[in-house]
Parts: sequence; structure tokens; C-alpha cells
Amino acid sequence: MNVLTLAIMGLLALQLLLPATAHAHCPLCTAGAGVVALGAAKLGVGPMSVGIFLGAFAVALGLWVARFLKKQYVPKQKALLAIFSFATTILPLQPVLADYTSVYLPFWGEYGKTILINLFLVGAIIGGVLILLSPFLSRKLALARGGTMYPFQGMVITLLLLVSAAVVIEFAV
Repeated sequence: MNVLTLAIMGLLALQLLLPATAHAHCPLCTAGAGVVALGAAKLGVGPMSVGIFLGAFAVALGLWVARFLKKQYVPKQKALLAIFSFATTILPLQPVLADYTSVYLPFWGEYGKTILINLFLVGAIIGGVLILLSPFLSRKLALARGGTMYPFQGMVITLLLLVSAAVVIEFAV
């Protein structure tokens, strides 16, 4: 091996040893949401519950990517990236995971109206909202504890919210 190759390999090895700053919506949280959603689908969990985890995964991924951009190129860039990530993750999965239910609205018009609700999409929206809510709840809990946090508090709150919502939906729907 020549000196240049050894230098590059040394720099790469050094990069692995240097600590990185941890942020909310880290890769571990993002990958965790994706793995749970994949596992749920494999175990036969309903599409609404799978949508919860995939919606959370998509929004978390968008927020995580937004943290890498040091400069704001457009107004509301972070929110736009989260929406873009949600749309590009959830919409392509619609043909595979979509499941519909009908709801009859007797008060709509002379004879009432029946509408179709996409359970997967509703679940994905719920998951996206929960992932946005979890940092707020984590901050509130830390403030209630005098500014201190439990170990892995953000990740525990996020997974607890997602799993609780999925369990409630599995038994309610």
C-alpha cells in the first residue's frame, strides 16, 4: 500500500473514533421506527397500525435530514422537508398497504352519504403527529423534573406513544 492509501484509511478510522453530537430525531430513532413498522407488517398487524409507524418514520427521517442543512434555503424548510419525506414514503406504499373502511353519514344530504376512509393513510398521519408531539412531551417531562432527563427519555417517550396508539387502534378498530 502506498502512503496516500494509508493516510486515507487512517483518516477514516479516526472519523469512527471521534464522538458525534446527538440530536433529536437521530438515526437510531428513525431506524427504530422503520424496523418496528416492518416487523408489525410481518406479524400481520393491521394497516392502520403499520401506518402509524411508517408515518412516524417518514416525518422523523425528514426532520433528521433537515438538521444536516446548515443554511435555510426556503422559508419553513424543516417543515417542508418533513412533508416531502412523508409524501415520498407514504404515497408509494399506498397500493401495497391501503385498506379502506366505509363510514355512513346519515345527516349529509337527503339520503345520507357514505365515505371511504383509507386506514393506512389515517394511521400514517397519526404517526406523523405523534412524532412531532414527542419532543414537546419530553421537554415538559424534563421541566417537571427540574430540567433533568431520564436516560434515553426522548426515544422511550416516542416509542411509548407509537406503541400505545397502535395497541389502542388494534383493539378499537
